[in-house]
Amino acid sequence: MRLDYRLPSAPLGDWITVHACVGAVATPGAQVLPAMLPNLHVWLGGEGRYIFADGTEEAAPRIGLLGPTSAAYRIELNAGAMLVATGFLPAGWRALVGAPATEFADRLIAADRFWPHRTLDRLFDRMLDTAGDAERCRLVAGFLVAHARDTPDPLRAQGAAIEHWLETSAGLRLDTLGALLDVGPRHMRRLTLELYGISPKTLAMKYRALRAAAALTLHGQAGLEAAVMPFADQAHLTRDFGRFVGWTPSAFIQQNQNIAARTLEGRKRAGARRILTLLS
Repeated sequence: MRLDYRLPSAPLGDWITVHACVGAVATPGAQVLPAMLPNLHVWLGGEGRYIFADGTEEAAPRIGLLGPTSAAYRIELNAGAMLVATGFLPAGWRALVGAPATEFADRLIAADRFWPHRTLDRLFDRMLDTAGDAERCRLVAGFLVAHARDTPDPLRAQGAAIEHWLETSAGLRLDTLGALLDVGPRHMRRLTLELYGISPKTLAMKYRALRAAAALTLHGQAGLEAAVMPFADQAHLTRDFGRFVGWTPSAFIQQNQNIAARTLEGRKRAGARRILTLLS
């Protein structure tokens, strides 16, 4: 299976994490993906199925929106599957979809719920007729820019504060986040549900686990000490790593070509620097 990553053009840097291009799927199989921010998936060939942590299964629509995921999930790919996936940062989701993230967490939604059939058909046909990942990604980016909501975002400042906390806070402590936002626990919970689809506690757990996965991807067994540092003990690392990454830490290290590791490594190789882009 071929898995390549491309960074968005500069104007979309605050909206999009990366474009991921999947192809050359020779044999059917299931891939475990870590918990992520929302994604737009365009299936240009083959068929697929999504299996979420609660056991819910959804057949892949031709163009679909995958809400933010609060646990690792699986995608079953048939032979010949080809798709382009574009990840959204919270600001991008709000500009392009506008709905609270919690309404679509751990859900797959056909894109025609948000955009007209005719517009989506035109995007699909143009992508199908285009040779090369770079041009397909450019078409997706152009579509998103054309359909962005031209309205001020009242949560922009709070969203930037949460992103700063996720990217710079060593321990992802909730009291640090509360101080940055200057709000109480209830208001903080409303904000993270609106922007990330999960509670502050779960958000911290998710990104501690994803940081650990990044350390193990980069350093293998030697990264285990750094990976376990933010956790109470090895047992907590193993529990949260399994929930959000989909593997035990030891299996993740041993199977270093698993899709979660390739996702983290591929984003770095593509030139991603922002923590949220690297991890989500």
